[in-house]
Amino acid sequence: MIKKRGRGRPKKPQNVTFVPSIIDFKDIVKLNKLNIDPKMLEQMNSGLTNIDKFISHETGIPRSTNIMACGDPGVGKTTILLDVMSGVVNNGYKGLFISGEMGKKQMHKYTKRFPQFGNIETLFISDYLEYNTKNVVEQVLDKGWDIVLIDSIAEIIDGARDDNNWERKFAESWLVDVCNKHNKGENKSNSYTAFLLIQQVTKSGVFVGGNKLKHLTDAMLEMRRERNGGAYMEFTKNRNGECGYKMGFDLNSGTIKYGAVSERDELTLEITNQDEVEE
Repeated sequence: MIKKRGRGRPKKPQNVTFVPSIIDFKDIVKLNKLNIDPKMLEQMNSGLTNIDKFISHETGIPRSTNIMACGDPGVGKTTILLDVMSGVVNNGYKGLFISGEMGKKQMHKYTKRFPQFGNIETLFISDYLEYNTKNVVEQVLDKGWDIVLIDSIAEIIDGARDDNNWERKFAESWLVDVCNKHNKGENKSNSYTAFLLIQQVTKSGVFVGGNKLKHLTDAMLEMRRERNGGAYMEFTKNRNGECGYKMGFDLNSGTIKYGAVSERDELTLEITNQDEVEE
């Protein structure tokens, strides 16, 4: 007789009594009785009228929201989001740029080209390589910010993963928890933080990330090149505004120019698990 391979059904522990937790469901509430801090509902305007309308129905970046941006390499993800963030900071909000890819020299040249970026406080991860990435990110965010741009989250996740010997999924979960914490204002200044998160894509242009990252986002912004050499951005998911409309932009002139919003064009965004992508 040939035995079947496999572990089979695990044996039930002997003489063990499982006592269910007693759950207090006091947090169940009617939707018309939700108690939300008015500060959490604030819209942060960039002064770029078309962009603000493009992002949300109320115009501007809502607090406590997470916008993920992905797209073709070099298309202008960092430039566009820094431009938006610079406008938000000019309007009196406290912003932080966490640069995991570009160092001081590159950003100095970048700011010469786009002087409006000069008002953005920036943390260069390369300046803190002797510290644990987890501690660097947690401690700087604990200061409290209205809006934070991270470029890219892949660099932050990999840094935390290497420094702590974590699995990738665990590192992704950590970043999700960090963003959720500050979305809720759990920092020294009780700021309900909005995050702009730049993520990498595969060689075929597909967003990289597990389900944790997918569900973290309130909005998914894609930036792509047109065949004619132009570029556009489009929300394929947006809990705060419209999806499926394209807005063109141009960076080639040395200034940032935004075009009109096109007709609605339905798209489906593919999500691939990070573990399936070659390192």
